[in-house]
Amino acid sequence: MNYDSVLKKLENNEISCEEALSEIYPEPKTRPGKRAYFIKMKVVVPEEGKGVNRLLKFLFLIPFPMIFARLGLRLAKRFVKDDNIDITEISKMLKYSKNTKIDIDSKDAQVKISII
Repeated sequence: MNYDSVLKKLENNEISCEEALSEIYPEPKTRPGKRAYFIKMKVVVPEEGKGVNRLLKFLFLIPFPMIFARLGLRLAKRFVKDDNIDITEISKMLKYSKNTKIDIDSKDAQVKISII
């Protein structure tokens, strides 16, 4: 709609301020991100020694499919008692999060997650 015509309608009290604002500045259309198919993880626990780190490296050598991560979230939903955490929203965000990298460094472990 034309900017001037919206202001005329607003001046004549045909529409409210909120309606005029939404007509002048419409909400942008959002597109979901690219769909992710695999998760690649790297876990290093410095205090445990080489044997445990080699085992973790071997376990996470091959990226695992996203379906297993989302299935794990569905199973976790049964055990989460916090009302502030919405597991279904996390699952949707994970589904469309291709090319996301998460690095977690703590004194106990280092975790690197790549979503591909």
